[in-house]
Amino acid sequence: MVDSELRMIEMQFTTLDGQLKSIEVSHERYKDALELGKVVDGSSTYFAPIEKSDLLIKPAKETFSQLPWNRAVGKVFCDIYHPAERADEFGKERELESSPRYVLKKMLAEANESGYILQAGVEMEYFILDNGSPVDRYGYFSTTPLDKGAPHRRELLQTLESVGIEGEYMHHEVATGQNEICLRHNNALTMADNIMSFKFIAKNLLALKGLGITFMPKPFAGINGSGMHIHMSLRDTQSGINLFHGEERVSQIAKYFIGGVLKHAKALAAIAAPTVNSYKRLVAGYEAPVYVTWGHMNRSALVRIPSFNSAKAARIELRMPDPSSNPYLVYACTLAAGLEGVEARIDPREPCSENTYHTEGKYPILPANPVQALEELRKDRLFENVLGSDALQRYISIKSDEWNQYTKLNPDWNPLEITKWEIERYLEAA
Repeated sequence: MVDSELRMIEMQFTTLDGQLKSIEVSHERYKDALELGKVVDGSSTYFAPIEKSDLLIKPAKETFSQLPWNRAVGKVFCDIYHPAERADEFGKERELESSPRYVLKKMLAEANESGYILQAGVEMEYFILDNGSPVDRYGYFSTTPLDKGAPHRRELLQTLESVGIEGEYMHHEVATGQNEICLRHNNALTMADNIMSFKFIAKNLLALKGLGITFMPKPFAGINGSGMHIHMSLRDTQSGINLFHGEERVSQIAKYFIGGVLKHAKALAAIAAPTVNSYKRLVAGYEAPVYVTWGHMNRSALVRIPSFNSAKAARIELRMPDPSSNPYLVYACTLAAGLEGVEARIDPREPCSENTYHTEGKYPILPANPVQALEELRKDRLFENVLGSDALQRYISIKSDEWNQYTKLNPDWNPLEITKWEIERYLEAA
């Protein structure tokens, strides 16, 4: 229920490169925005050319919540629309095809027509920082008082649940000062919204404590980076039955889905590992995938079948995405690849049961840097259909420019070095 304290609302939307943006309006003006939307500059957020820059954002009312730490302010996610050009088009505006939220909604609708619902969960990894350094010097499953992140995780989880975002579990991750909170599975659109809310809420809560938080994939050399592992299953639209469960723990449909994901994995890297810094995480030896493989309970594989004890919990885990990625695009592209696998019955071959870090040359390898990933994305016709040619070209342009900025200062690619440029670019903004 909306609190009488409410005075202002942040109308938020997500850019192609996964940045959360907002425009703030008074509570009274928000009532108009619910009906009419709010005009914003689309050129400054890379959605539209400057000569035709106006776009319209409209609140997705079901995503509204008040900020738990300041109930005078609310927030709501918005969909992006082409503005009406004629008076008789008022209220009949079309959604912008390159809007990330629209891309996912469109893909989910196509899946629904084929009889599938995508259920998704996520593991959110991040570092808590004190003056730019990890908040503690301890590691995996550490307990208090050594684990300095524990009280902040507890407060964050309670805050998330107060706005309807359920958690599964949380713990200290492998690296010093690194934390993980897993969000309970939901439909993929809600989960993508929840990921964006998670980052927004976490950054605000830690800032109020005088601490920093970073979702940068690899902020520190020599220790594990942060992933955003996504868990997925297909449910039947009529019965709700989990179609990924089978006699061999996972079903043949799940294996075909994996086959599609593996087929498109190199292009998917440009979406799921989108930044220069992402490829400093995707190196051997730090629990991040390097080779295009799948396996049961194998944390060195790109796609892992986690252990589960019920048919409802049958799922696959994609370990390539990191928290700098755009979750709407990650889910949309992964779903498209998986469904192609199901429809074409793509064989993923035998599961990998060995540590892939010790098998150099045996399996196909993921792109080693952003320029290789973007080249794979350019060649992939499936993702052009998912994103649309305009969004695809805009995305490639944004990421190519990012790479060019990096290489001007750092012409020699070193995947083991975290540069000053990366820290300045990603530490706070990722």
